[in-house]
Amino acid sequence: MLGIIRVLTTEDKAILQEHSRIMKEEFNIDTVSRCIPEQWNGIHNDETLELAVPKIEVLVKSMVEQDGVSAITISCAADPAVETSRNLVDVPVYGAGEVGAYAALMVSRKVGVLGITPEIPPNIARILGHNLLDYIRPEGVSSTVDLLADDAMNRATSVCQELVNNGATSILFACTGFSTIGLKRELVKSLNVPIIDLVQAQAIGYSLTK
Repeated sequence: MLGIIRVLTTEDKAILQEHSRIMKEEFNIDTVSRCIPEQWNGIHNDETLELAVPKIEVLVKSMVEQDGVSAITISCAADPAVETSRNLVDVPVYGAGEVGAYAALMVSRKVGVLGITPEIPPNIARILGHNLLDYIRPEGVSSTVDLLADDAMNRATSVCQELVNNGATSILFACTGFSTIGLKRELVKSLNVPIIDLVQAQAIGYSLTK
């Protein structure tokens, strides 16, 4: 079983279980999802990243010891606590950002990245290297909660079209919140390039460890 760590605190069971639902329906992967406490706006800057790291490490150990998971994925594009958590448990630990970036390199050499932070997550930029074409975020979006606004889907779709117009041969999400709102389902209707969804990428990564 795969343990999914959500870095957005939520009491909404549908939101908490959304990544588990996607992995079960699309990949038939059994999962358990947990979220870190007291981070209602998730991780969206250096301060919230620093606050999240010890919470994630505690949850990693708990999910291995109490839930009996055979692998852990930290469902956040910034890959918080991935490296340190690998030293805490004896099961594979990986992050959404790294698996998504490597997946993008499998299908494209001009990767357009869509995120929510002012700058691209450093781990994604490092992996993509010179294959990073551009990074962009929808207007008015600065945290994953902003993606739940009524017009967030339209704004995200518009900037993805801009990336393609500028030469991107694939689109990589740099926030798992885009999976939560089902952005890829909308993009494939109008964009003829591969769309790398981070939740799907994590499921593929786990499939390789089974």
